[in-house]
Amino acid sequence: MGKGKDRRVFAKIMLNFLIFIVILSVLIISHELGHFIAARLSKIKVEKFAIGFGPPLIKFKVKETYILICLIPLGGYVKLAGDTKSEHKGFDYEFLSKPCGVKAREVLFGPLFNYLLAFFIFWGVFVLGCPYPTTLVGKVLDGYPAKTAGIRKGDRILEVNGEKVDNWLQLQEKIKKSKDKVVFTILREGKIVKIKVVPTKEKMQDILGRKRERVVVGISASSEVKIVRENFIVAFFKGGERVVYLTWLVIQGLFLTITGRVPLKEAVAGPVGIYYITQQTAKLGGIALLNLMGILSVTLGIINLFPVPVLDGGHLFFFLIEKIRGKPMSEKWENLITQIGLALIISLAILVFYNDIIRFGPKILGR
Repeated sequence: MGKGKDRRVFAKIMLNFLIFIVILSVLIISHELGHFIAARLSKIKVEKFAIGFGPPLIKFKVKETYILICLIPLGGYVKLAGDTKSEHKGFDYEFLSKPCGVKAREVLFGPLFNYLLAFFIFWGVFVLGCPYPTTLVGKVLDGYPAKTAGIRKGDRILEVNGEKVDNWLQLQEKIKKSKDKVVFTILREGKIVKIKVVPTKEKMQDILGRKRERVVVGISASSEVKIVRENFIVAFFKGGERVVYLTWLVIQGLFLTITGRVPLKEAVAGPVGIYYITQQTAKLGGIALLNLMGILSVTLGIINLFPVPVLDGGHLFFFLIEKIRGKPMSEKWENLITQIGLALIISLAILVFYNDIIRFGPKILGR
């Protein structure tokens, strides 16, 4: 019996790991595909298209490009002809032979394709249907105004302050905007009941980790959900709205982290953290996983635009300097800045990985 349980646990871990690798691979392939397509449009020779790092497990050639599937599936790269000063021979098909605008476009296409991937994912999610918690009350907390006012588990909330609510998210928004009182219109055992609740205020952390005061009444949603599907056109615009909203959210979060208003350990997750989030999201089904993939794709696109050497934003920074000066930065200074940037990235990666182990390790192991 114990061995059977161990096998099931192992199988579940392997399935979650496979899902994690698939999501990561799709994000990487999308990003590198952007670089690849931009290079082909600019007639730049692509020597390698690699998924992962380390020794290649699979290697084959398509026209002039080697396709590599490597041992460590935590990244990827596109190797362009003549993309370093030591390799540059002056041929027209080499990366460094192209003008600044062409080089910048090649670099920008990576993050752009992450954005396109996110948009198409969210478009599809809205067409397939988003699961929303219904307005059925799942729990009434002791010591809170809702219980005192007489709200019960199993009540279905139809209106808040006279305004119709179709799902729990709408309900939360209406409560949040309330001040002195909240009037609920409730369906209970086939009868319509109105209950007035005087809310209280509590300090909570918002999605960006900031401490905020929020209006609460002390109720939580049940496990009941309904699928809301949008038509093709409406889903198109909702997908765009989701990408814009997430972009603003990620930029806000990064700004608050950089300024120290939100601790780094609470704001950043590395591979271990993303694996744990994937593991939890997988329990909610395929739509939830697609939604997570879209969120990660937007985040990857933004982070890659940071003006740090090694990242796409770092290359764009060098091209800007080249455009202003009318000539490339000297190899000595470029190498020095790149080494400093690489040291920062490695230090941050070690810090994030350590924090991930402390924060998510016990949860993954079920402790």
